[in-house]
Amino acid sequence: MSGIYFHIPFCIKKCSYCDFYSKNDLSIVDELVKAESKELKLRSDYLNNEVVDTIYFGGGTPSLLNIKSVQELINCVRSEYLVSDKCEITFEANPDDLTEEYLNCLFNVGVNRLSIGIQSFNDEVLKFLGRRHDSSRLVQIIEKAQKISYLNISVDVIFGIPGFKLSTYLDTLSKILDLNVQHISAYSLTIAEGTVLYKQVKNKKLDLIGEDDLLVQFNSTIDELTAHGFIQYEISNYAKAGFMSRHNCSYWEDIGYLGIGPSAHSYNKVSRQWNISNTGKYCENINQHKPFFEIEYLTEIDKFNEYLITGLRTSKGISKKYIIENFDEKFYHYFIDKVDNIFNDNLLFINEDRISLTRNGIFISDYILKLFYYS
Repeated sequence: MSGIYFHIPFCIKKCSYCDFYSKNDLSIVDELVKAESKELKLRSDYLNNEVVDTIYFGGGTPSLLNIKSVQELINCVRSEYLVSDKCEITFEANPDDLTEEYLNCLFNVGVNRLSIGIQSFNDEVLKFLGRRHDSSRLVQIIEKAQKISYLNISVDVIFGIPGFKLSTYLDTLSKILDLNVQHISAYSLTIAEGTVLYKQVKNKKLDLIGEDDLLVQFNSTIDELTAHGFIQYEISNYAKAGFMSRHNCSYWEDIGYLGIGPSAHSYNKVSRQWNISNTGKYCENINQHKPFFEIEYLTEIDKFNEYLITGLRTSKGISKKYIIENFDEKFYHYFIDKVDNIFNDNLLFINEDRISLTRNGIFISDYILKLFYYS
């Protein structure tokens, strides 16, 4: 099995926390779609004829595409690759773009999973984050999608936002749970270099939330969502039984995927590739048959680190047996030494073959992943 990811690098407005590659010039959307179709054909052998089980439109803002473009890309995948009859096709969307007509059209061209960037039900929070929607239509949008028969809907929410009380966040969580969606991605606000919020923090115009308050919101997220039947299957992702994101799981379970579009990444278990992060240059190079990506061939150390870092993000954790069977003996001893050093700190679960993070471990996962990194 394998997956295909489309990066749609367009945003009408850049969110204050976002450091993903995007641009607001929509005049080259059609040119980009044609270039991405060409890339699909140029790289049709990358996945070694494995069946495509997931297709994911991410961004940027995929919902800025017209339906004809979405259909063109999906049809191109189906014509160039072996596609599963039960392929999961996810489409990220900004709430402002989801009219009933657009939702119907997406459904008719094969989209069967929606990922909607709600982020908050509080309008002041949305303004702080630089979102271009308000909360007034969020419930209607979800209800329209459900009426159309979207049976797999995911929403994003952000916690740890400076200047807002726990009660504000819990109110958003409560309203999201009332929507009866199948999947929730709950992210702690990250202040990435180069973003609007980063500049405000650097210029001392914004104070970050304290670690104790952040921990309360983190624990509240887990408590509320698990109490309502959601399974925390990855650090930031929660799903009802049977509704884990199959595409995202491929990133964490060593499944190959092909990234299409500017700044998209690809992985086929032998190498990693990443496309140039310039939409105009990407289109030009595709059309002129010039190089449009860089490549890194993976060493055994790279593969070991990849397995640890991705595996520890998930509830499945790490398999000692897998390490023994797939890596040199020195890697197993290295891993066990690291486990022994931090086990008594209540950061790890050890269950026969499997080792995973506790709730305390998840909260400081970045620190733990660095500890396990083999260099």
